[in-house]
Amino acid sequence: MRRVLHLIFSIMLVLLSAGALFSQSHELIKENIIERFIEDISENSEQEEPDYTSLLEDLNYYYDNPINLNQTSVDELSKLYLLTEYQINALFSYIKKHGYLLSIYEIQLIPGWNESLIYTILPFVDVQPVKDQSKTKVANIFKYGKHEIVIRYTRIIEKSMGFIMNDSNDSKGYLGDPSQVFLRYRFTYKDRVSVGFVAKKDRGEEFFVGTQPYGFDFYGAHLYIKNLGPFKKIAIGDYNIQFGQGLTLWTGFGYRRTAMGMNIKRFPSGIKPYTATNSTFFNRGMAAEMAIGPVSVTGFISFKPRSVTVIDLDSLTGDVLSFSSLDETGLHRTLSEVNKKNRIYELNTGANITFRRTKWNIGVTTSYTYYTASQKLSDAPYNLYRFQGSQIFNIGADYNLLLGKFYLFGELAFSGNGGYAFLQGVQAQISSNFAISLLLRNYASTYQNVNSNAFGDRTTNENERGIYLGFNASPASKWTITGYVDVFQFPWLRYNVNAPSWGYECSLQTIYVPNRQMEIYARIRRGSRQENAVLNDLFTDPLVQIDKTNYRMNFTFDLSTQLKLRSRIELVTIERPDKPFRWGVMAYQDIVYKPNPIPLDISARIAFFYTDDYDTRLYAYENDVLYSFSVPAYYYQGMRFYLNFKYDIIPGLSLWFRIAQSYFANRETIGSGLDLIEGNMRTELKVQVRYRFGIYRKRRITS
Repeated sequence: MRRVLHLIFSIMLVLLSAGALFSQSHELIKENIIERFIEDISENSEQEEPDYTSLLEDLNYYYDNPINLNQTSVDELSKLYLLTEYQINALFSYIKKHGYLLSIYEIQLIPGWNESLIYTILPFVDVQPVKDQSKTKVANIFKYGKHEIVIRYTRIIEKSMGFIMNDSNDSKGYLGDPSQVFLRYRFTYKDRVSVGFVAKKDRGEEFFVGTQPYGFDFYGAHLYIKNLGPFKKIAIGDYNIQFGQGLTLWTGFGYRRTAMGMNIKRFPSGIKPYTATNSTFFNRGMAAEMAIGPVSVTGFISFKPRSVTVIDLDSLTGDVLSFSSLDETGLHRTLSEVNKKNRIYELNTGANITFRRTKWNIGVTTSYTYYTASQKLSDAPYNLYRFQGSQIFNIGADYNLLLGKFYLFGELAFSGNGGYAFLQGVQAQISSNFAISLLLRNYASTYQNVNSNAFGDRTTNENERGIYLGFNASPASKWTITGYVDVFQFPWLRYNVNAPSWGYECSLQTIYVPNRQMEIYARIRRGSRQENAVLNDLFTDPLVQIDKTNYRMNFTFDLSTQLKLRSRIELVTIERPDKPFRWGVMAYQDIVYKPNPIPLDISARIAFFYTDDYDTRLYAYENDVLYSFSVPAYYYQGMRFYLNFKYDIIPGLSLWFRIAQSYFANRETIGSGLDLIEGNMRTELKVQVRYRFGIYRKRRITS
């Protein structure tokens, strides 16, 4: 009876705001979250094409299979990338004190779960009665498991120089045709069993001929099982492994600064199946985790080939003796690229032991990497402290501690050469509508690790010191303000930076959700860092300060359940003393149309851009086929459009078709080298088919 009265009071307390809050378009919220995450990561990434597969799969999975807040875990909630440790613990404390949630409306009473957070997280959570968590039966795995097959074909219509050279039998051109092919099969049973394989051929690579007699250039497979006897997790084949805050060991997806302000803490998943096609950032072998009371023990071993730029060969055996760099592109389109493929092997092994209690945990991680050849870098001064050799050992300790409204976390790591790396963070939920985050980091110039991926300005966790301060505030109903300031220093030289340097980046974003059909946000982001000046009359160029500022306005409107509009305008400016002032602007209009009851989704964009050069480029996330992503850089002057169709042919069988074209008004060629296109247009076609069978739950409908 007490629980019923408590629920009635809760509903009455929030009745005035509940209609708008809980009736938001879930599809709109999901797309906005994915867009912001991916754009933030793209703008801060040093990788040419970051892999967002893990992020997309997690958010899409929990959109289709909402998390039952009455029956969840820290590991599951952390995969949303939206909650802090305090908010997660507040949920469990609330349930422990008041009993299981009786309605989704009740989550507004959880400390730290303000209106802004609830609006963001609603598409991915639900409240259902607790079900019996009986042991997994083999018969149920096959009876209730889900199968998915995805086939994707991509092609650039205009021929680039590499294919023109191929047509004329020039041995320096691309060896294969312009098609790109992706194939994936995956079987899953809840989150307990996953088995599947992936294969990919990039454009320009041969296919079942010549250098690729076995078809695809990349093959991957995995088997992943949870809660099998004494084992909490088992992975065989391809997997990612993540511990602590990423200083000692972290493979796979990991973000740095985002506009959300509070997203600085990593949520390690331990062992995780790898289902993407990036040929670098994963492990291949076996990993297992056992839990004995509050202690979990994980061990792993990985052995896979790596592509490298060769320096020395054994004159008798032809084996690689030394190499200058690891090739992380995964591309094998030319003879020179094929000659880099799988020339050495990489062994990774290590272990983690973690002791967990309700409000704290501590863990120790070790990692050992061995290459069958020795890495040798150039004698450039910035390479003085970087890793060279054939083996490297790392060890680190991490902790998490919840103290009231404060959550502390950190990690200390050492490399075999005596280098160290350290980070310490704290998140504080000052009130239900205001939270701050602080992170200190000190990554010594001598710290060496080829498997780290912690928070930082650079992707390599070395030669960096910094302090980050972020916040998230909801000063009034329907308003959210987020921001951060990150100041960093590089004690030693870097590429294109011939002296110790420093910089900062700050961001301020305001989101306004006046009603269930509209979202408006404005953002300003400013960064400043030092690089070598462009002065040809000096033997050693001095450093100059480069200031870059972005201004953005974004509008999203749900005109009806069938029609959605999104508009954006963004401006960027760059100032540096050795070059003229430069700027760029981009504006686009999106239309998303779902003509119910026809099972058809249509999305389209028209964008116009004007920038002085590539440095003033602007990024914008684009709707793409499922499990794929497109975040092109807009630069020079021109326009771009895309048209994306999805049609459900029959239950379980879906077809996607996408065409995207960029037109450059002031260019006679596009790209460079073998990717150079004679002309001012670049057109991409993409076709994807997905077939699902098994028992799939239909996504709940929201008004």
